[in-house]
Parts: sequence; structure tokens; C-alpha cells
Amino acid sequence: MTFITLVFSLSVSHFSHASIPDLEANKDERTLSNPSYVLGQYWFRKLNGSRALIDFPPAYDYFKDTLSILLPQTDLYNKTVEITFLNSSQSNAFVIPGNHMFLYSDIMEVITNEDMLLGLLAHELAHLDLQHYERQRQNSSEELRKTLVMLGAGIAAALAGAGSDATTALWLGGIANQAENTLTYSRNQEQEADRRGREYLVKADINPDGMTQLFQAFFKKALGRPKLEFLSTHPSPDTRMSDSFSTDTKESILNQRDGRDFEFFRASLLAYRAGLEDQPYQYLSQHVHNRDPSHFAKALFAYLVQAPERAIHYLEQIQTHNRYTHYLLALSYASLKQNNQAIKILDKELNLAPDNIYFSSLNAQLTNQKPSIVKANYLYQKRIIWRAYIQYYKNLNNKSMALYYRSLLDFNRGKEKTASILLKRAIKSSDKVNIEKLKNTEKEFERIIKAEKDEDLETKED
Repeated sequence: MTFITLVFSLSVSHFSHASIPDLEANKDERTLSNPSYVLGQYWFRKLNGSRALIDFPPAYDYFKDTLSILLPQTDLYNKTVEITFLNSSQSNAFVIPGNHMFLYSDIMEVITNEDMLLGLLAHELAHLDLQHYERQRQNSSEELRKTLVMLGAGIAAALAGAGSDATTALWLGGIANQAENTLTYSRNQEQEADRRGREYLVKADINPDGMTQLFQAFFKKALGRPKLEFLSTHPSPDTRMSDSFSTDTKESILNQRDGRDFEFFRASLLAYRAGLEDQPYQYLSQHVHNRDPSHFAKALFAYLVQAPERAIHYLEQIQTHNRYTHYLLALSYASLKQNNQAIKILDKELNLAPDNIYFSSLNAQLTNQKPSIVKANYLYQKRIIWRAYIQYYKNLNNKSMALYYRSLLDFNRGKEKTASILLKRAIKSSDKVNIEKLKNTEKEFERIIKAEKDEDLETKED
């Protein structure tokens, strides 16, 4: 599988009889009236129910903020791009319709600085901005129709955790493009995304050399490893590098940014990736070199394998702390039932940033208080808040509202049928204060499910 893959090969069975989409009719990329969003959101929820999901909020915050540097340079009508990290031994990143972006943990072995990451993000945003999925559908709807069976099998295997690597089966990109008559079109799209992405970087005063470094790193990693070579849907690595060298270099404003945020983001994803290795600590020592990020990565891995005392040991060796380390330290103390220690850390952070979702939600859980933040724009943020509400209402013995927030969580993990059943149970036992809220959510579930059925999308669950 290739390293940078656009999942414009996603398809549903009705494509053979569907009319060609009007690209101008659906300007808002994130609305149920846009068939591309319905399709993308469906698979987005399914993938967020995968066992391979990486769920570490500080990493998502960094990625969201980094995307915000490039989004103003695009022509996307809706600037919200949902993000998901998946733990995998494959190096990949891809987008799916409706402004959804995915990043595999293994790719951070290759990406060693922030300019390279921005080069990758620029390329992926360009695929969305240029509406490559919709245009691919126009170009070859019959070939795209053939991907449904392969795609469904891959998703099902991933959600079931088949094999030691739950995302091995996620061959989402380029599947349909094996057909001979789509190859040239796909290659052209990749080159178009490279060039448009470079325009974003230049407009944002970012050094476009990061994209060149990215392709060079991919090329080196692919040497001698056939499984890592670019698929036939992409231009050859040397072609892309040659094209990238044609752009004049410039000084990056990122030289003025604190690179530690990137280092801890990278360390976060590689800590998850280490769990796929036989010698995880050795793996982290090999790939994370700077002292503090290295200790943090080992601490996060220790926490993930339920060794909070060892996590605290590594965190205590860090010289300069930040939100990554403080959040992990609070989690570790909470795992040891040392809530007072955890709350002290959270209080210090909340004094500086009272609206921080993951610090305030964790504080609410540890103090048995109602979460103070109720609105969020991204699914990773909503998950945090919903979990806090589930615990809050459980503590109050309010079964109805606990079931309600559980239904929201399940629905957005691709478990629509289970979520609908839970919501009906919540409505039956609800009081008058909350009944309207619950019924409105039920209607929203129904609208989404109807839109998916209209697109011939199934709602099968594990």
C-alpha cells in the first residue's frame, strides 16, 4: 500500500445507477444533503469504532491546530476537517469525502519534523479541496462500484481486530484504481494534489521543502521493501521529487514555532505504534531520540499497557513539562486511585486554560461534578465530554441520561442499531426536563440513517 493515499476509491453499490453528482450543488462538504458527506461520515464512524483507534486528546489538539495553519489557504467551504489516528504497522495517510482525514501511527517513523508533516497535510487537504473523490466518481463510476465488496471486507476485518495488526486489512486507498482505465487519471490527481498543496504552503509562509523531504523519506523507506512501494495509482517517487524540486525554497515562519509540540505529538503516535513490536521500549529508543519526548513516549506506552507506576517513573525524569506530560501524569495517578494528586495537576492546568476539554472533563470525572463544557466541534472532543457525562449520571443513578450519552458514543462508533435501542430505553425512563432533548436526538439519528439508506449504505454491526 502507498504512503499517501486518497480514498477516492470508496464506493457504494448504487453507483451503477446513480446520476453524476453536481459538484457545485453541494458546496458545504459537511451536510446531509451532500451524498459525499453521507458516505464519508458513515465510514468515519465505522473506523472510529476500530480497535486500532488512537485516543490521546493532546495529540488531536496539536493536529487540529496544525491543520488550522493551512485550512485558510484552501477553497473549502467548510473548514472543519475531522481527524482520526489509527495504530498500524503501515505508513499511510488518507482522506475520505466530507472532510475526514486519517493518519496511521507508523507514518511518524518517516515524518521527523513539522515541515514534513505540513507537507503531508497540504497534500491531503488538496485532495479534499480539488474534490478528487467526486471527480473520480464522474470519471469511472462503474469501476468504483467494484470496490464495495473489497472495502467492506477490509473494514469488517479491521473492526474485528483480525491479525496482530488491526489495521492490516484497511486497504482503503487505490483499490478500484487497479483497473487499467483509471490509472492515468489517478496519477494526475496525485500530481495535482502535490502542486496545489505546495501552493498552500507558500501562501501560509511555510517552507515547501518539507514536502520534498517527505517524498525523499518515503523513497528511502520503500527501498528493498516491496510492500512499501507506491501503488500504480501514484506517480513514481522520483517523478514526485523531481516535480517538488522545481519550486523555489523560502524561509519558514515555523522556524519561530516551538518544535517541542511536534516532538511530543510524534512521540504520542509512536508510543502506540510501539505496542505492535516485540521489544517496544527498544523501538521507542530507536525512533524517539530527544530526552524529554523519549521519556514521555515510554511513559505513555507504560500507561497503555496498564503500568501507571512505571509511567510516572518515566514522567518524573522529564525536565520540562507540558500539556502532554501533565495530562498523562494525571491519568496515571487516577489509574492508581490517587485522585488528589491528579486533581492538583488538573487544577494548575485549568487555571491557565479553563476551557480545555480534556483537562476539564477528566477533572469532572475525578470530582464527580457535571462537565462544564458541553459543546465541541470535533468527534474526539465529543467523546471526551460524553464519557464524562456517562460517569456523572451513573453517579447520580440517572439511568436515562447515562443511556442517552452512551447512545451518542455508540452511534459515533458505527454502532447505529445498538445506539438506537439504548436511546429508546433512555426516552422511556426520561423525566420531563430531558425528554425533548432525547427525542430530538432520536430524530437526528433517524435522519442520518435515512440519508445512509438512500445512498444504499448498510448498517450492519459486529
